[in-house]
Amino acid sequence: MVKEKELGGIQLFADSDWKSQFVQDYLIQGIPKFILLDPQGNIVTANAPTPSNKKLIDLFDDLKI
Repeated sequence: MVKEKELGGIQLFADSDWKSQFVQDYLIQGIPKFILLDPQGNIVTANAPTPSNKKLIDLFDDLKI
């Protein structure tokens, strides 16, 4: 689907479905899930607003990124 729909950004694949360590660590309960990373790759928030949500821009402004 990622290729078919030409989805942008970084797409991750949870190799063990909902039992994946990644899914459990970040309490992922649904798809899509947006996680905001800083330029160094550190997680800023594991519960980021959707890209179309104005709150994301406010978060960028607050973080000065």
